[in-house]
Amino acid sequence: MRNFKKFILIAIDTLNVDHVGCYGYNIPREPVTPFLDSLASEGVIFLNHYASDVPTPSSYTSLFTGRRGIKHGIIGFRNTSEEFICPNPLLAECFSQAGFQTGMISNLLYPCPWLVRGFQYIYPPGLRFQSGDAEEVTEKSIQWLDDNYQDNFFLFLHYWEPHAPYSKRGKDKFKKLFSPEEYNEYAPSMEYFERNPILKKIYELKHHDDGDPLDPRENLAHYDANIRYVDECIGELFHHLEKLRIREDTLVVITSDHGEAFGEYGFWDHYSSYRNISQLLLLFVGEGLPKGKRIQAYTQNIDVMPTLLEFAEIEIPSSLCGESLLPLLKGERDDFRKEIVVNTDAAVIQRMFVKDGYALVHTLSRPVWDHIKKYELFNLREDPHQLRDISQQEEEKFKEMKVYFMDWLAEELGDAPDPLWKSVFRGGWMWRGFAHLLGREEWEKVVKKYPVLKKAV
Repeated sequence: MRNFKKFILIAIDTLNVDHVGCYGYNIPREPVTPFLDSLASEGVIFLNHYASDVPTPSSYTSLFTGRRGIKHGIIGFRNTSEEFICPNPLLAECFSQAGFQTGMISNLLYPCPWLVRGFQYIYPPGLRFQSGDAEEVTEKSIQWLDDNYQDNFFLFLHYWEPHAPYSKRGKDKFKKLFSPEEYNEYAPSMEYFERNPILKKIYELKHHDDGDPLDPRENLAHYDANIRYVDECIGELFHHLEKLRIREDTLVVITSDHGEAFGEYGFWDHYSSYRNISQLLLLFVGEGLPKGKRIQAYTQNIDVMPTLLEFAEIEIPSSLCGESLLPLLKGERDDFRKEIVVNTDAAVIQRMFVKDGYALVHTLSRPVWDHIKKYELFNLREDPHQLRDISQQEEEKFKEMKVYFMDWLAEELGDAPDPLWKSVFRGGWMWRGFAHLLGREEWEKVVKKYPVLKKAV
């Protein structure tokens, strides 16, 4: 398998892998990801790829350091630069130190200033966090490529469109392709919201504040339209690589930071670590890679950095948590990770442990989500949306998974404290926003019922 000297890493923010055609999505009549699907037929997709940490700051920090959040210190939006710990150079630093031109088309520098390390050129679309549109990202990426295509380079570009507010992003021409009626059978039940008036009120206020509808079918239609918009822009980028005659010389990796929920299990947005949030797209496209290969092994976003460095023949730092995926790409092995572990600090504070198709979820803090237990067990093959906790029905499996989980955590942490407990103490990053939406009087009622939230604001 050949080495490369030109690399493009594309992140499609908030992309739920269940909405990608090459992963089996076929709900609306109109294809949602026709171009990505065509790339999958000429490249390699990873079918069980997960983030090590969600949401945005922790996921991208893990991607660019090759280290888990419990190692680098970034668990959520409340962490500061002083809490970032990384003994090794970041991904862009490795490329820059090896003589590559490095470019970043992303506004991640606002919440994550540590991620700019190693980038010689930075353009933040829209000049603020979560701003800009897919056309601007594509246009600036093409301009950067025009200036640097003759050199060895590493370019990171970041699309925001799938992210809420769904109705305010994207383009009308794509929204016309998808109608809410197509999602009648697919849209999740809102039963958890009907059972819980506080949860329902927060859901309604958040969607009203974003300008999005309450009906999950309408949000799903907007969401798919916005993905289609990004898909077309990525097609334009690849067309430009052909125009510059560098497509065969360039390795392109396409992924995301986390997925999205639309009501499943009482969640919306990306406030948990369940599979629909933590499983990611991962697609490798490049000359010499196996065409149409589908890899089943468990992998995580911390594995992307060492893989790119090995392709570039750059020394891989010894302190990474991730491992190179090249043996899988070459077909030298079928297995990889024995388990998947995902952390989140959001509205709930959780850790999910996946092994042999089962998912053990440990929820350290779960105010308002009354239906969630401290520990839950799910069979992902039979229940991918994690709607049925089977910890009582499969007691032996539950005990076995807890032992595996505790052993993993003890070995990973060593003598260090668990950073997720700091998140529990702080109260989860989304509660300040929820308190603002509810207003003082309503918030005081919520805190009276859930005293743990008092420290969250």
